[in-house]
Amino acid sequence: MKKYFFFLFINIFLSQALSAQKLQVEVNYVMADAAEKRSLIYYSPSEKLTWNDFKGKPVLSSSAAAITNAGIGFKMAFRSRDNITTLQITVNCNFSIADSWVKDGRKTPYILNHEQHHFDIAYINAMLFIQNLKTAKYNMNDYAKVIEKIYYQAQADLQTMQNAYDSETKNSQLQDVQELWNKKIDAQLASLAKK
Repeated sequence: MKKYFFFLFINIFLSQALSAQKLQVEVNYVMADAAEKRSLIYYSPSEKLTWNDFKGKPVLSSSAAAITNAGIGFKMAFRSRDNITTLQITVNCNFSIADSWVKDGRKTPYILNHEQHHFDIAYINAMLFIQNLKTAKYNMNDYAKVIEKIYYQAQADLQTMQNAYDSETKNSQLQDVQELWNKKIDAQLASLAKK
């Protein structure tokens, strides 16, 4: 009986030690996904949107001239080699072609610039999401909860920034405020390019 309890104690101790073990994590940004290539455009700092990318049906009752549907996505996979488990997280920033639209007669370079900056804001927040993933502490027991918490915060931050952008510029109608946002976004993109 004593041997059984000793063995049970060792098993419980080892399983707790393994579940508390730190997990090796790799986080990378990806600019393409072959499975979704036709419906999404993945953000690349060297490529800009064109009006041909806006294939959605305009909502005529909307006060907006155009809508950019851009967001953050990620995938996870485990890799094991030489008794080391690595969680690989790939993050993307994407633009939905079918859900982004522009009204007839509103395809101007000025409005396209405003819409491009919506995509830029999504990219800025995707990079902040990556930074937060890289600095988080993980173990086998809680990695999913840690990632979920960071992701939901990234989505909230993204939505807050997108709303502030449209609210402060009145959907690009206030040209002087739009110019301030242009400079702010361009400065953040330049800072990210240096990292």
